[in-house]
Amino acid sequence: MPKPWESFIDDLRDTAGLLAKDELKRLVANAKTDANAFIRKQGVKMERYLNQLAAGEISKEEFEGNMADLRTLTEMQSLKMKVAAKASAQRLCKGIEEVVLNGLMKLL
Repeated sequence: MPKPWESFIDDLRDTAGLLAKDELKRLVANAKTDANAFIRKQGVKMERYLNQLAAGEISKEEFEGNMADLRTLTEMQSLKMKVAAKASAQRLCKGIEEVVLNGLMKLL
């Protein structure tokens, strides 16, 4: 059974191909199962924000601000991480930038 945010994403009309829906789902799933506890926590937050957006509990602007904050915090934390964890943090930041901020936000 899909999660509320997954159904929300699947129902978005994306005639221009701006959003890689499966990539967004993988981004969240990978973050939530990452070996690093910080990255897992960020994945949980990302899913929470997506659920809040899907339920209409937060506005598009609030969601965008939350995601930008999450990306910035992850970038700052990556400076302290060891090589393997740093790579995960950088992938998460890149995914937030490309899939969420440059893809999803243009559809909302």
